[in-house]
Amino acid sequence: MQWPVPISDPAGAGPLIWVNPVPEHKTVKNRMHLDVWGDPDRLVALGATVIRERDHEIDWHVMGDPEGNEFCVFTPPDTAA
Repeated sequence: MQWPVPISDPAGAGPLIWVNPVPEHKTVKNRMHLDVWGDPDRLVALGATVIRERDHEIDWHVMGDPEGNEFCVFTPPDTAA
C-alpha cells in the first residue's frame, strides 16, 4: 500500500481526508474518532477487534483498529442483525 491514502467524496462535495501512518504507538485517547457504516465481521477479517458489540443500550459496535484506535461501526439497515 502506498502512503498517505486519500479518502475523498466522489462527488467532490465532501472533505478530503488523508490517512497517514505514524511510528508512535497509541498512548492516550484517540485524537480523532470515526463513526462508519460497515459490516463488523468484515472489519474483523481485515484486522479490527470488537471492543463492545451492539446491544440493547447502543445501536453500534465499538471496534479497535490493529493499533488500538477506537471507532464505532453502524450496520446499514438492510444488513442489521
